[in-house]
Amino acid sequence: MTEVIPFRGLLYDPRRVAMEDVIAPPYDIITPERQDALYLKSPFNIAKVECGKEFADDTDKCNKYLRASESLKNWLNDGIIKFEKRPAFYLYETHYLIGSKQMVMRGIFAAIKLVQHGEGIFPHEMTQAKPKLDRLNLMQACCANISPIFSIYNDPANGLSHIYRNTLNQKPYFEFKDDDSITHRCWIINDPQDISAIRTHLSGNDFFIADGHHRYETALEYQRIMRQECQLKADHNDNERKEYDYVMMLLVNAAEGGLTILPTHRLINTLPDDPIEALQSQFKVEYVKEPALLLTDSNAQCSITEAISGQLNTYGLYLYGRDGFYVLRYTGNRLNGLEGTDVVLLHNVVFKQLYNVSDFGYEMSLTKSIDMVRSGQYKAAFVLNPTRVEDVELSARTGVKMPPKSTYFYPKIPTGLVINYLQDL
Repeated sequence: MTEVIPFRGLLYDPRRVAMEDVIAPPYDIITPERQDALYLKSPFNIAKVECGKEFADDTDKCNKYLRASESLKNWLNDGIIKFEKRPAFYLYETHYLIGSKQMVMRGIFAAIKLVQHGEGIFPHEMTQAKPKLDRLNLMQACCANISPIFSIYNDPANGLSHIYRNTLNQKPYFEFKDDDSITHRCWIINDPQDISAIRTHLSGNDFFIADGHHRYETALEYQRIMRQECQLKADHNDNERKEYDYVMMLLVNAAEGGLTILPTHRLINTLPDDPIEALQSQFKVEYVKEPALLLTDSNAQCSITEAISGQLNTYGLYLYGRDGFYVLRYTGNRLNGLEGTDVVLLHNVVFKQLYNVSDFGYEMSLTKSIDMVRSGQYKAAFVLNPTRVEDVELSARTGVKMPPKSTYFYPKIPTGLVINYLQDL
């Protein structure tokens, strides 16, 4: 059963730094150019810890992981970051726009006891060895969860709404807007009655990992290593609570409706001789002879998106050298469960069976996807609808993993809001 507890968060002091200058996006979406920009924003930007720069003369004794650890220690000594005085939960709220619609998402930063997959915590995406090794090296050097695992649960009754209402009427610990004009707020909840209520209400829930699959598996490996080391010590006590048995998560109630999942489109360079004929055995193919993008204002309104929006097992296809685009509607054998979800069907039926392709490019932006095909960088772009939250839960519960980049939860949770130290410095 899942266990949710408060923790002594390590937080930036808003009196010493501007929060918008020290936070960073998740490490796996930071390009080298963005990394340079973050470094220039502030000498205390969390990117120096979360995704530090590598240098040609790095060694085992001097590298980005050790520099990350030294940065945290120096910032703590200088008062740039500081520990919360006692264990607490941290209410997080973000306001963002999807098109013209204002969205609000709330969640609780908490420490969650580590369990094996399927024992109350459920992943939905495949992981890769290289990112996990990188995260493990950082975790071992810093003894901390620098960024949270973003997880969702389902509580239609909104059992924490009364605590949220009372907390939101208070002044937040910090409030700022980021470079994308997204507002972020955070409150420290340390009242004993509120802590008890949150802990009781959230413990025992099933949590579904939205973002942070590599970080969760890394936390399990770090736990295994630390337990092995502790067993070698004479003063080892199995009954003592260990910080490394927990991992920091942001827990968001999907039933509140503040979540957004955006699609990640697929780009390929390997095509059959006749890519349309190869599809027609299992798809109804409609050719739309008009520009792929209709630029009506400062935002690109994509006619491909409009043609497939809300339709199950329906995709857009834009081919290099073609004036228009294609709408693909699946007409093959009915597929049940996860096999019938858009992203899994695309990979299993189109890419494996019909096209025999395994190398992909991934792109969030429709405009960039189309441009990369127009320029000849790729030969085709497959345009998807967003994965549904219920499909994420289905994948997690059945243990059938979705392909990489199946979900893009938006907005991304910034790194640097709260840090969870796993031992004293």
